[in-house]
Amino acid sequence: MLADVGIRDGRITALGRIDPTSARRVLDAAGRYVLPGFVDVHAHSDFALTIHPGAESQIGQGITTEVVGNCGFSAYPRIPRTRRLMFDPEGVDGDWSSPSEYFDRLRRRPLGDNVVSLLGHGTIRHAAMDNPAGPATADEIAHMCKLVEEAMLAGAVGLSTGLDYEPGKHATTDELVALATVVGRRGGVYASHLRGYTNTIVDAVREAIEIGERGRCAVQLSHMDVFGRENWGTAATVVELIDAARERGVDVTADMMSYPTAGSWWAPRAIFPADVFDWKLPAREGLARLQRNLADPAWRADVRERIEARRTQAKKGFDEELIMFSHWADIAVAAVGPDSPHAGWVGRTLADIAAEQGAEPVDVYLDLVAAEGENLSSTRISIDEQEFALFCRQPWMMFGTDSIATRIDRSLEPFNTIMSHPRHYANFVRVLTHHVRDRHWLTLAEAVRKMTSLPARRFGLADRGLVATGFAADILVVDLDSLNEEATWLDSRKYPSGLDYVIVNGSVEIDHGSFTERLAGRPLLMRGGAAR
Repeated sequence: MLADVGIRDGRITALGRIDPTSARRVLDAAGRYVLPGFVDVHAHSDFALTIHPGAESQIGQGITTEVVGNCGFSAYPRIPRTRRLMFDPEGVDGDWSSPSEYFDRLRRRPLGDNVVSLLGHGTIRHAAMDNPAGPATADEIAHMCKLVEEAMLAGAVGLSTGLDYEPGKHATTDELVALATVVGRRGGVYASHLRGYTNTIVDAVREAIEIGERGRCAVQLSHMDVFGRENWGTAATVVELIDAARERGVDVTADMMSYPTAGSWWAPRAIFPADVFDWKLPAREGLARLQRNLADPAWRADVRERIEARRTQAKKGFDEELIMFSHWADIAVAAVGPDSPHAGWVGRTLADIAAEQGAEPVDVYLDLVAAEGENLSSTRISIDEQEFALFCRQPWMMFGTDSIATRIDRSLEPFNTIMSHPRHYANFVRVLTHHVRDRHWLTLAEAVRKMTSLPARRFGLADRGLVATGFAADILVVDLDSLNEEATWLDSRKYPSGLDYVIVNGSVEIDHGSFTERLAGRPLLMRGGAAR
């Protein structure tokens, strides 16, 4: 529909024809789409926002609200035993302990975006147990239940698990049902990083559904995808399980990233042993060092054997299954240098190129590294595109970045514990450019619903997710014709283009594509089943 949108005191006050002379400022949105702000349902900015609250990587792609505390790790309770857990970096000023103290910390200075917080199961396991790497006793489960109750009374929206990680992987289903029951009584969400996304995914989804069903709790299946070529074909079974659960009344939904990758790393981390390729270095620096080493024939012969031994070994546990690759068909060339003789290889897999060249894939790859150096970009794609599209189309599927809010010039600071990936800057823009415009997997209306009203309802954001009178003025003005991700595999630290305005709680934070530094975000706390 064509309409003017009136905003006053952070709220949408009118829709329709509005006299422009009644406004202090008029934003010209002619020929543009006016959309609700995007809701990122899976982020890890818990500590980052206490250090750098601007959240430009989120705001820059239209995210006005993010859900943190995922994968079983939250910023609270923060006591000596819970420090230095995943996503709790060195150098964080820890002047809080309890959930209410953490939320107070977020209130002290303006935030770039709004924040909804989950309590981490792994964090409370460390807080409640002498030995979190083992089964919990009845008393320890009761202690954890009290911590869940405390967090939700303070404003947490639910509980997250990381059942692939320490210490969550030691939890029994019964333990999780007990905790989910507390969450359910408070109208919250049980968000689960499952017990595996490879050969165990069907049983892992069954368990999450069982936890929600027995605990009478809403369930969110985190960053859903099926990893590993040998497991392709499983997505349809997962969809059937979720649909069947929903039909019998289990409130289960899911989220996914908009890029078909096995995490926030790229091919060298999957291919090379850690002592050969330091994935924490900027990609260009790491590749330049490899290029120098490959000039030594003995070094090359040794690393060639180690790569093949690593590729063919049996993979055990989350880290090995997701970080190590098993098939050269999962490694693709994403970019090479200008005027490169290998330009025709871009977009093709190493297995395909090697077959054409009559060579071993490992040799083709090492030759590429030696020849292209810092210009080489290669990706590991271990998700089947058809299955990826199947998940994307499901009406209960949302999107998340699985990222840490940052700014380009601060993206290598210690609070960023995840290697940079294009999704950190363009995950939500990609839905509109790739899934809608290029591949036609979704209609525009359905894509917007999955990024706005659907996640807002899931996480109790009763006054967000729609451009409607009375709602919070989290609004985007988008030129869909010029919208572009900009971030690439080789240069992932780029803001998208085509977002004219990003408005958070009525304040313009992006104006004609530029950050204004007028931060208006705030923590949204659960109150009576709704986040406010």
